[in-house]
Amino acid sequence: MFEIKHLKTLASLNITGNMRKTAEALFTSQSALSHQIKDLEQRLNKPLFIRNTSPMQFTEQGQILLQLANEVLPKIDVSLKQLAAINKNKGTLNLAIECHACFQWLLPLTEQFYREFPELKLNFLEQVFSNQHEQANSTIDVLFTDEKQKGDDYIYHAIGQFEVLTVLAKHNNLTNKSFVKATDFNQQTLLTYPVKIESLDIFKLFLNKEATNKQKTSKEKISHTFKVIKQVANSHMILQMVAADMGIATLPDWLVNSLAKQSLVQTKHIGEAGIHKILYARYLQKNKHIAVIEKLIPQIIAAFEHLYHSEMVDN
Repeated sequence: MFEIKHLKTLASLNITGNMRKTAEALFTSQSALSHQIKDLEQRLNKPLFIRNTSPMQFTEQGQILLQLANEVLPKIDVSLKQLAAINKNKGTLNLAIECHACFQWLLPLTEQFYREFPELKLNFLEQVFSNQHEQANSTIDVLFTDEKQKGDDYIYHAIGQFEVLTVLAKHNNLTNKSFVKATDFNQQTLLTYPVKIESLDIFKLFLNKEATNKQKTSKEKISHTFKVIKQVANSHMILQMVAADMGIATLPDWLVNSLAKQSLVQTKHIGEAGIHKILYARYLQKNKHIAVIEKLIPQIIAAFEHLYHSEMVDN
């Protein structure tokens, strides 16, 4: 007998008070709007409003349909938004960790995630290295990184602080030291990811600074180096090689704490002050899954905190 468009017209007429403004609001012509109303009145065989009144006054029949419009249209709007959200959240949310291929601390989130977003698949991408990830940004929704770039279009949400540690075999010759000095790295074999050497924290945040400071005081060119630098595909292989005393590594504490606790490897601070960094979740504001990402962030922060809480409890 009547359609949704009729209810929208009556609701708009009630707000604007006249045909001209309603036609403009509905992006139609005044004649087309008049024809629509006459057609509805013919179907009902009753007038819907009193002509030549300003603002427009509805008849009893018009009031009934207007009340229906006020009840139904908001519900339709909510339903359409829910349908749009379902369609928007279909697909895959891709997560990646820069350099450190270790997602164990995130895995407990998956069960709750699927309960909240059953239409969305959570995907953990393979290891992403700092000199390669820019090419893969189109496929990454959230990148966990400890490098915050200035002037880009990304949001960086701090997840938590961690320390970069030297990881050694149980019987390495640096065992008796409380922390590792720059000169201690001489003649050691460094096991690291396949990235540019200058991007490694051990050089960028420690060895290069130490060499610069000593050069200023001694007026001599002083450099610290490793006997060999071996690039290894992933974290698990690096840690196995360290445990076998095939070299040392510099890795975040959250990645090695459990192995150190099992006495499979040992860790040392890098320098007396240590190297401390912040892990960020990096994502775009315009990401189609932005609502999902921002709902997930507090859960990710809690999962990262739990890494350290569980260590304290176990100890």
